[in-house]
Amino acid sequence: MSHAQFYYHAHPQELRSGEHGHFHTFLRANGIPDGIRPVALPDYEKPADRNDDLSHLIAVSMDPTGLPIRLFSTNRWVTGETWYRADDVCKMIDLFDIDHAQPSWPVNRWITAVLKLFHPQAVELIRARDARVKEWAAAKDTENAYEDRDLEITALVDVSIDDQIAAVQAALAAKG
Repeated sequence: MSHAQFYYHAHPQELRSGEHGHFHTFLRANGIPDGIRPVALPDYEKPADRNDDLSHLIAVSMDPTGLPIRLFSTNRWVTGETWYRADDVCKMIDLFDIDHAQPSWPVNRWITAVLKLFHPQAVELIRARDARVKEWAAAKDTENAYEDRDLEITALVDVSIDDQIAAVQAALAAKG
C-alpha cells in the first residue's frame, strides 16, 4: 500500500471559471520515506496518529468534459496538511500510486498517471509554493503565512494532455 490518496470536489462556478472541480492529491505519513520530517513550524502539533501527518502534493483542475486543464499548489490551511519542504514533497510525487479497486480502480489509475505525465510541472509548482509562502510572509510581515486566508493558491500552471504528450514525444525523438 502506497498511502496515496485523493479527493475531488467543486467550488461554485463564479469562484472557479471553466473548472468543473478538482482533485487534491496527498501522501500519508506511512508512505513517506524514513528521514523525511515535517518542517518544524511554531504551530506544528504532532498528531495522535502518525499517519495523519499527510502532505498535499498538487491539485488537478478538471474541465466539464473531464480533461485536466491546470495544476495548482495550495497554502497549508487549504487542506489542513502537514508542511514538508519542497524538495521532500517533490520526492513524494514519485511515490503517489493507487492501484486498488476502491473507490474506483479506473480513477485511481488515471490520477496516478496524471501525476506521472505532469511530473515536471508538479515539481515546478511545489518549488513555487515554498517560494510564494516565503515571499508572502516577508511582504505581509505576518506571523503565520501558512494560515493566512488571503493566500490560498500559491502557484498554478495550465496543462494539456495533448501538448504534454507532444512534448514527451519530441524529447524522446531528440534523444534518438
